[in-house]
Amino acid sequence: MANTAKLAEQLKKLNELRGPVPQALRDRVAAQNKAQKAILDALKEGPKTAPELAAAAGLPQDKALWYVAALRKYGKLSDVAGRGEYPKYELKAGEGKQ
Repeated sequence: MANTAKLAEQLKKLNELRGPVPQALRDRVAAQNKAQKAILDALKEGPKTAPELAAAAGLPQDKALWYVAALRKYGKLSDVAGRGEYPKYELKAGEGKQ
């Protein structure tokens, strides 16, 4: 408990020094979170390719691929074995439960 209070006090001081988080940054993070959630939600229906994920999330294909790469890096999804025109991706075990 003492560590929590100490951390809260340090964060309060840091916020006072740095000022509020700019609204543009808040908006960008919110958009990123929304896009990643849309991709993860689309994968709950089963494995999909990057173009399919882009369509499901309402994103350009390059942006969708960027988010897929990030989600793979952080262990949220994985490649599906097999061949095809495009690789398919799926949720890793346990990621579909919310």
